Amino acid sequence: MVVADAKSDTTDCTDGRTCLLEAVEGLAAEAFDIPNVIGDWSVRDCLAHLVGWDAWVANALERSAAGMALGPFPSEREINDAAPGDWTQRPIDELLSMLSTIRESVAARVSQMTDEERDQKSLRVDEMAISVNEMLDGLIEHDLEHAGQIRSWRKTRGL
Repeated sequence: MVVADAKSDTTDCTDGRTCLLEAVEGLAAEAFDIPNVIGDWSVRDCLAHLVGWDAWVANALERSAAGMALGPFPSEREINDAAPGDWTQRPIDELLSMLSTIRESVAARVSQMTDEERDQKSLRVDEMAISVNEMLDGLIEHDLEHAGQIRSWRKTRGL
């Protein structure tokens, strides 16, 4: 999920999420639970996974705003394993709303940071130090990756 040597702005951050939400727009409620869309995951599992990632980032940024250290983050595997279980039981409308609101809160917090704060390699993911900008790029790439997978699945299923 991590992208090195790249910068994003908060518009990119929310645009990536918009792309993801467009990929699921109009999907029938029961289709969110069809397995094996992305590996073993359903669309619901994938969306819960993305909310989990955003929750980790939002927490880190809130810690920063409170003057606490941003990291270390759990490993990608730890977040991937934990996140779906935390969110998959939520109703789809709540999950979709959470995908929008949590990303907006991340973008709002990042917009309050200086360029220097955003460029500082203050986060640790899998023993690698990254900046807030690099984490944002990873979130955007992550949204676009899963949006593409969902679109491909919908196309092959005629959904």
